[in-house]
Amino acid sequence: MDFPFYTQQMTAENWEMEQFPDFETADHWTFRSCGIASLRMVLDGFGKQAERHGPMIEKGVAAGAYKDGVGWIHWGLAHMAEEYGIYAEALRGKTPEDLKKALDMGSPCIISVAPFFMGGQPNPYAGGIYGKGGHLIPCFGYETEDGELTAFLVHHTSAFQEKNKPEWWVPIEDFLASFGGNFIRFSAEPFSAEDK
Repeated sequence: MDFPFYTQQMTAENWEMEQFPDFETADHWTFRSCGIASLRMVLDGFGKQAERHGPMIEKGVAAGAYKDGVGWIHWGLAHMAEEYGIYAEALRGKTPEDLKKALDMGSPCIISVAPFFMGGQPNPYAGGIYGKGGHLIPCFGYETEDGELTAFLVHHTSAFQEKNKPEWWVPIEDFLASFGGNFIRFSAEPFSAEDK
């Protein structure tokens, strides 16, 4: 599949194109729209032509897929995908090998990782240390060497221009430090009992 890249950074130049009612609303969602940017990338990869950021966020909030202070809810994003005819399942407590298996089955995924893959490193924006998870991005490939995972391929959307990284091959060490063990897998076909 060909996955487009969408930034979550809303600016004075793009907020109208992304169909927000005003710049203030768009700016409010800049740091809160990773889940919607990721879902749009996946849906468009399936050829489903999702709406722009503004209407998609409005739809997601109305459906209960977003909670203040928490962020985008995995099952809520999965239900949103189903409205477009795409099967989706939110999975928790999974390993990189589980993610690899989902990708092998042809399922692109939205994964929960530390922003910028900086798990375990100091957070210059909020203080403290980056934990695992908290930021949603699509993942659609991996590399192995001698049967061992060496990297995952992601589109890293960000509120910061310099942190937007389409087609980023993330080394497994950074991935392991940042992956929260939760992801949503997507498919054009129903998941079989063996897939669960």
